[in-house]
Amino acid sequence: MILIALGCTFAPITLVGFWVADEASETGGYVEDMASLADDPNIQDAVVDRITNKITRPLRRQALTPTENLVHDLVRGVVESGAFPAIWRDVNRAAYLRLMPMLSGEGAWMPPTREAAVGLDLTPVYDRTRDSVNDLVREELGEDPPVLRPTIDLFSSADLVRARTAYTWLIDMKWVSPVLTLGFLAAGVRLARDRGRALIGAGLGLAASMFALAVALAAVRSVYLPDYVGSATTVEAATIVFDALTGTLRAGLRILFVAGLLVAGVTYLRAHREQLFPVTIRRRPRRTSPRAETPAVRGPR
Repeated sequence: MILIALGCTFAPITLVGFWVADEASETGGYVEDMASLADDPNIQDAVVDRITNKITRPLRRQALTPTENLVHDLVRGVVESGAFPAIWRDVNRAAYLRLMPMLSGEGAWMPPTREAAVGLDLTPVYDRTRDSVNDLVREELGEDPPVLRPTIDLFSSADLVRARTAYTWLIDMKWVSPVLTLGFLAAGVRLARDRGRALIGAGLGLAASMFALAVALAAVRSVYLPDYVGSATTVEAATIVFDALTGTLRAGLRILFVAGLLVAGVTYLRAHREQLFPVTIRRRPRRTSPRAETPAVRGPR
């Protein structure tokens, strides 16, 4: 049972390792997951609010008449246009190229500072409205508006560096952990005195490990995530991003959870099928043919 327990312990690590490797791939992971959110209303609202607040902040500081509604409409016009999905994809690809060297420790990266963060540079969206917005702001300020670089922070650079060890370990163990998982489970079942019970335990243990991983993801989503994003963006937008990035991970754990239950269930049914589904064999009464009957005893002639 110790070997089976070890195999069930390595199963979530294996799944997380493949998920991390997939998200680290620009073609199949982070960029594609984020690009799919371009039409989500909560993401669009977060982009519009971030750029609008960045533009109108100097006006509020000087207690001048705000032009926030006009600026808001100009920015929303860009975000709801057909050009936004391509801009959003490029913005996320640029964030990916800044994020990965810091997370992996490879390539050129700067040592993290306390307030440094990796985020989405929304300047390409702002550039589409720069001329119109600058005219509005210039009317209020009476001077040229400041140079703006609106962003949405995603990760603290210090957190990324702290996560580097776990990231590197998961990538290195991507192909080792599945071998260990299957090896421990197979050895545990083979060496068990009662292989049927061992196989049932392996299936239930695999399902339990996937359930524990699902609970951990739910805790991160509902408890840790709102505190982590703070004022960087809305909780709704952060939750949507989290769900998009962990979509393949959650799909994988569901598959393994069901597979574990099926293995345990089928094994149990096969082992107890006679008790659960008793079969009553009805015997037909034997018919005695007339020829086979015992002849009558005849007396002496």
